[in-house]
Amino acid sequence: MLVLDSAAVSTRGPRPDNQDSAVAGPLLIAIADGVGGNVGGAVASSLVANWLAPLAAGSDGEGADDPVRVVASANERIRAAYTERPRLRTMATTMTAVHSDAQGLALLHIGDSRGYLLQDGELQQVSTDHTLVQALIDAGSLTPAEAKVHPQRSAVYAALHGADDDVAAVDVLRLDARPGDRLMVCSDGLSDVVPPDVLRDLLATPGTPAEAAARLRDAALAGPPTDNITVVVADVRESAPGNDPIRVCTVGAATELREETAEALEAVWPGPVPVGLVQHRPR
Repeated sequence: MLVLDSAAVSTRGPRPDNQDSAVAGPLLIAIADGVGGNVGGAVASSLVANWLAPLAAGSDGEGADDPVRVVASANERIRAAYTERPRLRTMATTMTAVHSDAQGLALLHIGDSRGYLLQDGELQQVSTDHTLVQALIDAGSLTPAEAKVHPQRSAVYAALHGADDDVAAVDVLRLDARPGDRLMVCSDGLSDVVPPDVLRDLLATPGTPAEAAARLRDAALAGPPTDNITVVVADVRESAPGNDPIRVCTVGAATELREETAEALEAVWPGPVPVGLVQHRPR
């Protein structure tokens, strides 16, 4: 079985708060970029990231081995959250995740966060943006250069926002990855600022996933940045049975919660709210 040596970093960049959340663990890496303004985006991304976190550790439980079911449950929590707190009704989040199972690695993706695979020195974007400009590019109506300055370049046509059909819009595909490859999932705060060739060079530079993630964050901060910046980097390797430490971390809004964000989560979480959602609440 393939496992992921992973590390995540997140910063709010020029924004007043951080609506990105990410998960890094041996069996899953994920990024969720919340939309909907202020607390709404933070709640949506936090719900998805923290719902995925047990999957990153291979935790037992109903649906624990099925990432699509886990995403569907997270999407239901978004609907429950805005039902409990109507002011959150416009919230939504992107999601890009890579999950390891007995068949290898699978990508799950919705929105405009991105997934990349570095293999044999070549960087490939393995996710497809669910944006208006990407649809226009695919239709031949817009060039990539024109897309960068298009007034609706940030318009996302698919995301997790609690609707019944959201999960059907999630792309699920198998990755042709092998030990020695490097993966990255990131919010558009990185990919919109740092050119693909620079992403490749920074990912290919020798060093740990934590060092690579820090380099990428710093490159986006020097951009200059326009948004929150969140990146997860993971090295693919074969599992060593019985010897793999299980360390799962969350970053961004998933741990940097405001009081009202935590209260909204507490209203919809089935059972005790995970420690990471509570311990960062302001006193």
